[in-house]
Amino acid sequence: MKNKVLKAIGALSVASLMSTSAFSQITISGYAEVGFLAGNDEGTRGISSSKGLGSEFLVTVAGKGTLSNGWTFTGYQNFDTDEVGNGIDTANSNPMTTRALEISPNKDFKLFYTYDGVYGGEIARTAVPVVTERPVDLTGASTLAEFIDVTSGGHAIGFDILNVGPAGRFSVAYNPNIAATQSQSSDRLYGATNYVAGATNIVSGYSVGYTVTPGPIRIAAGYTKLKNDSNGDNVDPKSATLGIQYTAAPLAVGIQRTKNDDGRKVAGNVNFDDTVDTVSATYAVNKEVTLGAMYNRMERDVLNQAIDGKTKVIQLVAAYNLGPVVASIAYEDAKDKNRASNERSLDGLDHTLTKIKVKANF
Repeated sequence: MKNKVLKAIGALSVASLMSTSAFSQITISGYAEVGFLAGNDEGTRGISSSKGLGSEFLVTVAGKGTLSNGWTFTGYQNFDTDEVGNGIDTANSNPMTTRALEISPNKDFKLFYTYDGVYGGEIARTAVPVVTERPVDLTGASTLAEFIDVTSGGHAIGFDILNVGPAGRFSVAYNPNIAATQSQSSDRLYGATNYVAGATNIVSGYSVGYTVTPGPIRIAAGYTKLKNDSNGDNVDPKSATLGIQYTAAPLAVGIQRTKNDDGRKVAGNVNFDDTVDTVSATYAVNKEVTLGAMYNRMERDVLNQAIDGKTKVIQLVAAYNLGPVVASIAYEDAKDKNRASNERSLDGLDHTLTKIKVKANF
């Protein structure tokens, strides 16, 4: 009975993305995880001196089928307990988060709509090997900048071209209103904004990504350009990233550079540029145990502020795979973090954090 109810909910959820006579398949998947963080900090921006115990539960409902003209489509909707302040959308508090609809005439081309899906330049955001989370997401406290895209916490449309080179994917995404929130309706205008204070519908942008895997090498590149039509001294942010990964099982190594010009510039804030370099390696000790290490260095250039140093973050991770359940422990040592999201690094603003997490996939 419970399974029938879940499938009924799933069918209704995906049907909201597209009207069709039937779905050939409905799937329900997701994960549940519990994490414990503890650490200490130095400097004036104390964020890691307390212990934290929390959880995240995510359910993905997906469906696929065939249109009357022979094209295929897929759609999915995530329900997530841990998406407050997601990406661009800093006000999000709705559990119906990441979603997408894809329509494909053949196996090599698809059109898509997404909110928060991995498309455009975001497909290249993490080009280095990781054990659990990418560098920024490991604790969320490192103050590292990341590649700017138009899909994280935003509504976008675009297209993918597949098999462009070995396992190649070329993705283009366009977001006509960066300010739109997660609850943006398909039938109503929406006036809220979280990107530029005091204005709406003034920032748009596109993002392009390409990944290709010739043999043991994977190359990922992304580029984003935003257009700001507001008055005043606002600028048009740009972001570019390039990464290379080499895999010779059980070892994988990678290097990536991300360059943000004018960052996520908003009205009233000074201009700033970020350059982030990441080097990482993972090693599968056996089929259960995987180890990983990441080193990140970020230099922030802030208008009219002297460069005080570079933010340096070392991250170590060990994971034990029990099939559907993965237990992991991570350690993060961050030095000379940024004082704020648009300020330079500060000498002595440091922290160390340890995280223990158990994640069950279903």
